[in-house]
Amino acid sequence: MIGVKNINILRRVFVGLIIVAISTVVIADGSKVPPPKGEQCVEDPVWMRTNHFETVLHQRDETVLRGIRTEKHSLKNCIDCHITPNKDGEYARYSNSEEHFCASCHSYAAVSIDCFQCHADRPESAVREAIKQHTANGINPHADMKSSANELILKSSLLSAQ
Repeated sequence: MIGVKNINILRRVFVGLIIVAISTVVIADGSKVPPPKGEQCVEDPVWMRTNHFETVLHQRDETVLRGIRTEKHSLKNCIDCHITPNKDGEYARYSNSEEHFCASCHSYAAVSIDCFQCHADRPESAVREAIKQHTANGINPHADMKSSANELILKSSLLSAQ
């Protein structure tokens, strides 16, 4: 015989599952998440919404620990496809959670990540253009310093979302 306590637990689990199912639909259809460039993701979108963090961590381990680099699940390719320019041709930064693809979902799901403290939050072409404009304005990010240009660019806010 199922007790009242067990029925309450089952009811809470059921309500939780319904909320998760509805939130997945809301994220997919009702949020302000910008559309990606490509026609097809490297995985099924529903699967990716659920498992992308595990995929990113697996790819990180394969790349960093084993030296295996593949394009299918690389962060660079995800950024190149999912971070698109707005109507003015500007790329959102991770700190702008309304417009940045990754940030909008992470903000919605109340997830905190640190990927973009080091990794570029925009496609490589946008980062290169930002560096080009930055130096064209007469601002040299490594003037009066003894670091190499590469070290400074990697630490620079031009690259990361800091």
